[in-house]
Amino acid sequence: MANNYLLKEGVHMPTVTGLFQEMWESTIKGKLEEADKKKSNNNYSVVQLLLHEIGNYLQSYPYRERLFLHPDLKDEARAAVLRTKGNELFHKRERKYIAATVYYNESIAHSPKGSEERAIGYGNRAAVCLQLGRYEDCLANVRLARESNYPAALMGKLRMREVAAQSMQASAEAARRFADDPLEPEDQHAQELKLSYPAHPTVPQRVADLQLCNNQQYGRHVVATRQLRVGDVVMVEKPYATVLSDHMKRVRCAFCHAEEPFLLIPCEECTIAMYCSQKCLRAAWQQYHRYECPILNDMRTIGTEYLALAVRTIAIALASFDHDLEALREHLSHLDVSKVNAFEMDWRAASPKIVYETVYSLATNQRKRARKDFALNVLVAMIMHDLLLKRTPVAQVCGADPILRKVLLNLLLHHLQSTLVNHQFLHYMDYLAEQDVYEPDEYAIACFPLLSMLNHSCAPNVKRITMRDGRCALVVTRQIADGGQLFDHYDVHHWMIPRKERQKILKQLYRFTCECEACVKDYGSLLTFVNKYSSPVEFMLTGSIYARLMVHSEEEAFKWLPLLRDYMNSAGRNYPTSPSVVSMNQLIRCYQILHTYTSWIPMYRCGL
Repeated sequence: MANNYLLKEGVHMPTVTGLFQEMWESTIKGKLEEADKKKSNNNYSVVQLLLHEIGNYLQSYPYRERLFLHPDLKDEARAAVLRTKGNELFHKRERKYIAATVYYNESIAHSPKGSEERAIGYGNRAAVCLQLGRYEDCLANVRLARESNYPAALMGKLRMREVAAQSMQASAEAARRFADDPLEPEDQHAQELKLSYPAHPTVPQRVADLQLCNNQQYGRHVVATRQLRVGDVVMVEKPYATVLSDHMKRVRCAFCHAEEPFLLIPCEECTIAMYCSQKCLRAAWQQYHRYECPILNDMRTIGTEYLALAVRTIAIALASFDHDLEALREHLSHLDVSKVNAFEMDWRAASPKIVYETVYSLATNQRKRARKDFALNVLVAMIMHDLLLKRTPVAQVCGADPILRKVLLNLLLHHLQSTLVNHQFLHYMDYLAEQDVYEPDEYAIACFPLLSMLNHSCAPNVKRITMRDGRCALVVTRQIADGGQLFDHYDVHHWMIPRKERQKILKQLYRFTCECEACVKDYGSLLTFVNKYSSPVEFMLTGSIYARLMVHSEEEAFKWLPLLRDYMNSAGRNYPTSPSVVSMNQLIRCYQILHTYTSWIPMYRCGL
């Protein structure tokens, strides 16, 4: 929730932050000051005051009109406009086939089931696949077009694409057989990251040599019970919930996140979610999408993926309790979050209800938040509460029971705050044409109960590596002594951000003043260390490795990874010298090349 105004289709829309600012100045700020004078300013009374004042404001103010919140409906006219934009990009003057596909997918998502617009969108996508030599995908789109009421007048054109794809597919297969050239297995150098030491007997996601501790200085934190070396994999965790990033919604499946832009099919009830198969579509609907579907578009207007992840977490929890909110309420009423220990519980036998406990018990930092920030979260939670009750099946789950409606509001506020401080991003490797390099980019936001236990350092000693299947592996990047703490970084690293700015970000988002080694000693940026080699030999060595890795070759990464690992285990204790900093950066790059998914789209987008 950034700017006060959001540009959408040429209209400046006031966002929820603009509405909140008006509310804060006209009502809430004064009410809180009055409460301070009466000394009724404990946490409970503040929450009750905010709920009362914001509730009254929303009842009397047409916020849905102000924020342009409205039912998400299919629109054939809108679909036609989007398809026309795709045609312009597909034209031989442009030949921007990936960009055209994104618009065709937008058109398909907006078109009603059985409409000619949807059928033509599939037909146009088949034409893209034919141009790119993706013959199997072309034939799949031909089938989808036929099933979707493709116009009889255009059927000859569709048939020509089908025949051409079948012919070219057969020719390519024959040529391959004639050349006796079997398809090479992909990722021949990459092996799945696995734990480096025996797993914990009841927590197979982590090695046994980790311990969750809790004290006044660090709160909950993770320490090693043995020395850990650079390259050790100490945790491999599957996320509890994920939400696809907005810029990926026409490229990846909303459920499994597979990169399948030529095969996406739409949810029939909204214009946002698209899936790579009917199987994924059905699974998403059963697990969570039934509750979020009618308001997904509004969530994008109100907030970001953080809000969407909070709502999805609640939807998954509801499904875990057989869509019985009273059962969920009863379960949480007996839960002592201080006794929930994701590092020791028996995950092998844990039911979905028990797994949800590890998510619910994650920190919210509610008591540490500035009142204004907390009040904004209350406003967002109350707007979502209203939308869920008015537009989604959650209304049937709650019924007219005021207790259950209050439970829903409390869950929204709880998970919104929890998501803000416990989220992780899933990454893939994307090609940046202007720099001629591959760099990590996010494709989803996720919640990991175990990984969320790690504290922050601007000079971390572990790195999260997103694996191709969506799990995250935690890899040691600096030696950790027996009894030493494992430190992740909360997307704030001394390599990229100066100390003053880091301190400001961490204070604002996470409500603590960072006193890590990088802040105390004011470590420089990555570029600073690149420019401070102690000898020409070191510069030549690391520069040579960097150049070889920049071509994004698995063979080079496979060759250099053990050498960089050995170097960091011998010289890395001198961090942050120039060789150790640059070598750590290259070590991480090797893991990303070998284990993180690399997008194939740039092959077509950039002619690679």
